[in-house]
Amino acid sequence: MEGFTVFLFLITIFSGTAAYSQPKEAPQGACPDEQTLTRDARLFLSEAQKLMAENKLNQASKQLTQFIAQHPDENHAYVTFTLAGLNLEMGKMETAVAFYEKTLALCPAYAPAWQNLGKICYDLGRFERAAQALEKTWELTGRTNHTLRFHSAVARLSAKQPAKALPHLEFLTSGQAGPPEENWVKLMVQLSIENKKSAKALKTVERLLAIPNAKPYLLRLAASLNLALNNHKKAAQNLSAYGLITPLPLREQTLLADLYNNIGIPALAAKNYEKALALKSSLKLYERLASAWFDACEMNKALAAVKQGLKAYPHSHAMWKLKGWIHYEAKVFNKASSAFAKALVLNKKDAKSLFMHGLCACRAGHTDQARKILKQAAAHRRYKTQAMALIRQMDAVDTTKG
Repeated sequence: MEGFTVFLFLITIFSGTAAYSQPKEAPQGACPDEQTLTRDARLFLSEAQKLMAENKLNQASKQLTQFIAQHPDENHAYVTFTLAGLNLEMGKMETAVAFYEKTLALCPAYAPAWQNLGKICYDLGRFERAAQALEKTWELTGRTNHTLRFHSAVARLSAKQPAKALPHLEFLTSGQAGPPEENWVKLMVQLSIENKKSAKALKTVERLLAIPNAKPYLLRLAASLNLALNNHKKAAQNLSAYGLITPLPLREQTLLADLYNNIGIPALAAKNYEKALALKSSLKLYERLASAWFDACEMNKALAAVKQGLKAYPHSHAMWKLKGWIHYEAKVFNKASSAFAKALVLNKKDAKSLFMHGLCACRAGHTDQARKILKQAAAHRRYKTQAMALIRQMDAVDTTKG
C-alpha cells in the first residue's frame, strides 16, 4: 500500500505552521507584560522599539543586551522574550533559542515563548526539545488547540519516538477532538501499522467509516490495516469499494488482484490483472493474468492471455510452461510438447518441463522422440520412476505391435 514518505510529510506539515508569536499582550496566567517593567527597563525597551521601527534590528538587540549587562538584577521575561524575537528576525537561531530558554527559566508558564521555542528547535533539527515545547504550549493554552497537539506528534515522530507520538494521534482521531483531519488519521494508521497496533487503529477507522458521508480515503486505510492483520478478504473488500469511487493506481490495482488470488477467487484476480495491464504492460502481470485464468479453469482466456503476453515477452519461461499446461489440459499434446520444449530451452534446469515434454510427446504418439526425452528425464531422481515407467509402457506397446 501506500507508504507515506514520512520525511516529506513532516516538512509539508511544518512549512505551513503559523508565524512565531510576538510579544503583544500576555495571556491569562502568563508572565506580566510591560506594565511590570522597571523604569530603566521601560526606557531601554522604548529606545529599542524605536530602532526596531526603523528596521535597525541589530542596534535594538545591542540596546537590550546592554540593559541586561548593566542591570543583572532586573532580568525580566518580557525583555528576554523581545531579544529572542529580535534574534529570530535577524536569523540568529541559536541565540534566539538561548533567549527563549532564558525567558522560560524566568517564567515557565509563558506559552508564546514555548511555542516559538518549539518551532525554532524543529527547524534546527532538535526534534525532542521541539516536541517538549509544543506539548507544553498545548497544555498552557487550555489543551484545546488540536493542531498544536498534532505538531507535537510530528515532532515526536521526527525525534524517532513513535511510541510517544502515537498517543497524541490516537486522541486526535478518537472523536474527543471533533472530526479528525485527514492528515491526523493517515499518520495514526501509519504509526499503528509500524508499531503493530493495527487492530486498535482499525476500530477507529471503522468507526469513522460508519459515519454518514465518510470520506473514501478511509476505505484505503482500512485496506492497509486489514492487510497488516492478514485479513486478506476484508482488505480486498475495502480496496474494491475504494476502486468503485476512484480509479486505483497501478500498485493498488495489482495488490487487489493479488489479494483475490490469495483468497482463492482467481477469476476476480484475472479481471483486476487486466485492469492493471491496461495501466502498464509488464511481464509479471501477464504471467499472473494467465495463471489466474488457468486457476479459474478458463482455458480459452488463459491461452489468449499467454499468447498476448508472449508477443510482448517471447522469452518468458513461465508463460511457455503455462502454455504447455493449458494445451495438456486440453489434450492437445503436440502443442503441449512444443511449449514445454520451449520452456526447457529458456531454463535448461527445469526438470519438470523436461519430463512433461517427454510425456506429451508420448501421448502424441511420437514414441522415438519421447524415449529420448524421457531417458534424459530419468537422470533426475524425482522423475526417474515415472520416466522409466513410460519407457517400459512404450516398449510393451511396440512389442505387441511387432
